[in-house]
Amino acid sequence: MKAAILIAMVLLAACGGPGPDSKKSEKKAAVDFFKVDPATAAKLTGHVTFKGKAPAAKRISMEAEEDCAALHKTPVFEDKVILAKDGSLANAFVYVKTGLEGKTFPPAETAVVMEQKGCQFLPRVLALRTGQTFTVRNADPVSHNIHPMPKNNRDWNQQQTPGAPDLQRRFAYPEVMIPVKCNIHNWMRAFVAVLPHPYYAITAQDGKFTIDNLPPGQYTVAVWHEAFGELSHELRIESTTPPLLTFAFAP
Repeated sequence: MKAAILIAMVLLAACGGPGPDSKKSEKKAAVDFFKVDPATAAKLTGHVTFKGKAPAAKRISMEAEEDCAALHKTPVFEDKVILAKDGSLANAFVYVKTGLEGKTFPPAETAVVMEQKGCQFLPRVLALRTGQTFTVRNADPVSHNIHPMPKNNRDWNQQQTPGAPDLQRRFAYPEVMIPVKCNIHNWMRAFVAVLPHPYYAITAQDGKFTIDNLPPGQYTVAVWHEAFGELSHELRIESTTPPLLTFAFAP
């Protein structure tokens, strides 16, 4: 009897939890991140403009939602096209479209925030990395409904009441661009770009952009705008101070 119990204990030990070797095999292999040499990396700067008469801004009617209308003392206009007097174009998304294939970059640690304020999405255009936390915040006294409509990622649609906790989601796959809408307020629109690398920028009011730490190489650099589509330039980075990159949209 004692012999039978001893044999059973040996068998349980042999078939039980994983031993040291199997634990090692379960450890994920370390990711070989691409290392950028600061001594050879470039600072890419540029300017995006629109050549032509600026489209007339459309006035947003919030009459159907009194709480939204009460948040504004003056009329609200759609910020689809924001042009300076010299034609400088804001909210243009500039990114490295090709040339980084096969390179894996360290993940982004901080969250990117989109706020619902004044019954509008702020900012209207934003970008983040694959796997990076996308935080949605409701700063209004009314309910909103955040509804990204991707093609490569999972579609989701969630209501956010006043004072509700921030929503946090992630996008697993690259995509330019993901339209976002509010199903409650049909004038609310935004766009989210998702990239597997950190080489992108969104133009400010002066139409200018900067992309830092870009390693030497042959690239396609593209600019996307909600109203005007996409333009691109072929560019070879061979020095730390490449020439100013300019994009000019036309009607």
